[in-house]
Amino acid sequence: MKRFKMTRRNFLKGSSFITGSAAGSSLFIGVNPELEAAPAASAGDTATRTTALAQCPYCGVGCGTVIQVENGKIVSMRPDKDHPTNYGLQCIKGLTAAEPIYVDRMEGDPYVRKDVWAEWKKPGHGDLEYVTKTKGSFDDEHFVRVPYKEASEMVAHKIAHLAKKYSGNSIGLYGSGQLTMEGQYLENLFMKGVLGSNTIEANARMCMTSAVTGYFATLGSDTPPLAYDDIEMCDMIMHFGHNARESHPIIFWRAADYKKKADIPTVVVDPRRTGTVMGYEDIDPDNSVHVPILNGDISFLNSIAHVLLAEHPDVIDWDFLKAHVKGWEAYVDGVKKDYSPEQVQDRMGGPNHDVSPELIRRVASMFADATRKRLARSKGKQSGKGYGGVIIMWGIGYNQHIHGQHNVISIVNLLTLTGNLAKPGCGPFSMTGQPNAMGERFTGGLTGRLPFNEPLKNDKHRLHMAKHWRVPEANLKTAMNSENPGMAVGMMERVLKGEVKAMFMVYATHIDLPDQENLVRPALSKIFTVVQEIYRHAPNNLYADVIFPAATWGEVNGVYISSERRINICEQAAMPPKGCLPDLDLVVHKGKEIANLLGMDGDKIFPWKTDKNGFIDTEEVFRDVCRASAGTDTDLTGILEREKLDGLSPYEQLKQLRGIQWPAPTYEIAKNGGTKRRYMMQEGQWENRPYGYFRTRDGKVHMKLCQQDYSNREELTHKLMEFGTKKDHYTIDHMDLIKEARDKGLTPDLPDEKFRGRTWDKVPKDKYPYWFGLGVVYEHFHTAKSNRSPTTRRLVPEMYVEMHPEDARELGIKDGDKVRVVTRRGQLEARAQVGTNSLVKPARNNVPRGYMFGPWNLSVADSAVPEKNKWLANRVTSRVWDPVSGQVDFKKSAARIEKI
Repeated sequence: MKRFKMTRRNFLKGSSFITGSAAGSSLFIGVNPELEAAPAASAGDTATRTTALAQCPYCGVGCGTVIQVENGKIVSMRPDKDHPTNYGLQCIKGLTAAEPIYVDRMEGDPYVRKDVWAEWKKPGHGDLEYVTKTKGSFDDEHFVRVPYKEASEMVAHKIAHLAKKYSGNSIGLYGSGQLTMEGQYLENLFMKGVLGSNTIEANARMCMTSAVTGYFATLGSDTPPLAYDDIEMCDMIMHFGHNARESHPIIFWRAADYKKKADIPTVVVDPRRTGTVMGYEDIDPDNSVHVPILNGDISFLNSIAHVLLAEHPDVIDWDFLKAHVKGWEAYVDGVKKDYSPEQVQDRMGGPNHDVSPELIRRVASMFADATRKRLARSKGKQSGKGYGGVIIMWGIGYNQHIHGQHNVISIVNLLTLTGNLAKPGCGPFSMTGQPNAMGERFTGGLTGRLPFNEPLKNDKHRLHMAKHWRVPEANLKTAMNSENPGMAVGMMERVLKGEVKAMFMVYATHIDLPDQENLVRPALSKIFTVVQEIYRHAPNNLYADVIFPAATWGEVNGVYISSERRINICEQAAMPPKGCLPDLDLVVHKGKEIANLLGMDGDKIFPWKTDKNGFIDTEEVFRDVCRASAGTDTDLTGILEREKLDGLSPYEQLKQLRGIQWPAPTYEIAKNGGTKRRYMMQEGQWENRPYGYFRTRDGKVHMKLCQQDYSNREELTHKLMEFGTKKDHYTIDHMDLIKEARDKGLTPDLPDEKFRGRTWDKVPKDKYPYWFGLGVVYEHFHTAKSNRSPTTRRLVPEMYVEMHPEDARELGIKDGDKVRVVTRRGQLEARAQVGTNSLVKPARNNVPRGYMFGPWNLSVADSAVPEKNKWLANRVTSRVWDPVSGQVDFKKSAARIEKI
């Protein structure tokens, strides 16, 4: 049989990007009238064209994008050929980012639920804790349009009342990695500095916090230490839980181009045989390895270390370990004792995820050879100028485990053992999901955090931030002492327990969160909810008491931060529709009003003036961020020094340089584009660096042996499976169980494997024989904008489930059949996509037997209305989370497949 070459062109053809084949068949069309509103008409008749620079609004790669505007409306995108991230390349998501901006768009006055407004208009404002009877609907009949100032006044009084009566911690906020960094900074100021609330979370909690806490635990700071340039300097790349070809295409293309040029080996660790695997194999199958692990990543990494210690001792960096590492002795002893390739076979995922001792030794040998190449450069004629070695990249999927933080620590352990750490061409590299999730992390917009990589409990920094935020330090102490156990999941469980009374939903959608049927939507039905939104039929509006029409990317000024710490400008290209305010302005307005009602001086806390368009001057907020960053490991004060000496404003510097990588603590570093690599004295001319070799207290890398132990897996996992199925059963009340499951590296669910091999109608209704995992698809990004793009909807128009041909045959399901995926917590509907020759597009990836896969991007593309919404992926997922990172395990639900 002729082998299909997975070239970039064929990859796009397989997406129907060139052929458009999916558009012609009614079998594949998902009809959602909520998304069919026509784009707003251009303002005026005169043909005027302008452009603006921005970072792409989709994944965290941070591609440079040029927004093109015609007659005052954003009409298209083109890649920025001068940007050092993408050099004029862009994936289909970024190229079509203009299409959905005006579809189903809100404008004008805010929406307020009729009964909520009627209650507010009663004498004395009625019951300030009134809960509407119409939650779960966004029909116009349930809303009234209210002038902005009146709606804002009502929100301020209700929030102030609840804060006074129940504490500031009774007010929650769920934010987004799509907000500008300046907006994220002010959301955190508002929540912690004004309300004294620690009930603040963001969708970064669902995608990247295992990387965050893993970096903190090992290196002392939330810092990917490398730059994208290191891709073209390495001798080997490994991807863990990272289908880069679909989730971060530009990174894959850069890596693939370098593999073709330098013939570097690549290893992809993923249950599925993905486009990333096939793309590398098409370049050179002899040095491209696929490791089909399901959940056993910790054991796999430990076993590589075992092989290196036993069979390749020359690549162990003993000098570095002794001088700059803590805990390495216990790690070395542990992997030698318990993690030979033969000892880990029970944790490699089962018969369809075969990771033999021979395969482990092959990968270890490749790893050793790549390390030797780096060592040879550093010891040879170019001594001191060595580069290369191994880069380990991972994506959202690798973080989304009960043991997500331990997954990350295990990567850093292996790289530290061999000296492949934070040097040119080697080190750990997490790839972020949201375009500005790095900004969310930078500004501390999560439970327990302050801006600039510091916790609330740091006394000195807390006082520092109180001064720069112009708020009483007592408010930050109150936030510090306020509990939000369980983080994002716990926040929703606390709603059901009656501890959280109101919620702000800012740019993030609640369908990011797991266990929608039993946790999230029941929670949002109980509380006062304020939504900032651009789309009329967005899922959050179902549960909103007040909806403020918002401006979006391209209509606001600000910055995003990409996965390589690059701060990119996002210029305002066009004015938003009438009545739509930037999220930053909305937080300033509500912050001032609520601060005043709570006895503070709102004008002092939020002092910024408006620009020529009547919006808050975001560059002034950015300057505030730079000033407050002084003395931290994220220091940006060099940008202000350069403004003083060269007369270039911060935003102008970002434009000219196409981004600055933090930290930029001095004039010279800022002028040179920031800090390319972190740690080990690589930060350039930074004499007042506030840490040593690493940012831990002792200046050393902290290694910790992470374990996997399946000895009582079934007993523990059955207890985990009760969450979402047992009434009033909350994860935050069972921390000991979750910690034990984490420490043993378990899964949140277990399939009833003995019931495989039967036709779908012969599987008992209480049995769930298959694994079901979620992920992303190349054509779509998350669940809002790309679903409203005509191009990307045509390319992948319907929810699908990837299915192995043999599983499909045994189940009695044919390609294209409509199926139901049922777990213990809920169900979704989709088309069966059987193999890579499926009629159901995109049909790119192969799943192993016993494992089904579906994209979560299409969750509300059929409809957001619960009664009509059949594609919602997070109806079926477990809410069990990593006890340190708070990240939920979305990847391993036990499922039954039914034919519809």
